[in-house]
Amino acid sequence: MRRTLDLRIGRVAGGKVPRDLTVLRHRMLLRGRAAVSTLLRQGLGRPVAGRALAHALALGEQAMAELAAIADGAELRRRDEALLAGDHPGVEDAFAARLQSMAQQYRDGREIDAANASPAELLGACLAGRVDG
Repeated sequence: MRRTLDLRIGRVAGGKVPRDLTVLRHRMLLRGRAAVSTLLRQGLGRPVAGRALAHALALGEQAMAELAAIADGAELRRRDEALLAGDHPGVEDAFAARLQSMAQQYRDGREIDAANASPAELLGACLAGRVDG
């Protein structure tokens, strides 16, 4: 219903009809999952091992496989970023602020829930230096 209304408004206004960004958003989600998984696996060390870490790494592997199947390259990434530039402005800054906040909480003694932590929480723990040794 929402899309139909958007299309009608676009026609009446004589402007461009909003394009469906679902596929582009999905590719960006896959890229994010792959990047977090890579950071957890290689770049920052490993947070407390557990079910949450295994799940985060599996999500990353699945995302990498899906991206490889569509031949995700630099040109496709640039095109996606350009088309999504106005979609949810400020989300990167909001994520960075939330990640910094989580890292500070872990520095201040927050414990990692090895069974239920989100990939972002695991990354926050890594940034805080709370990793296995």
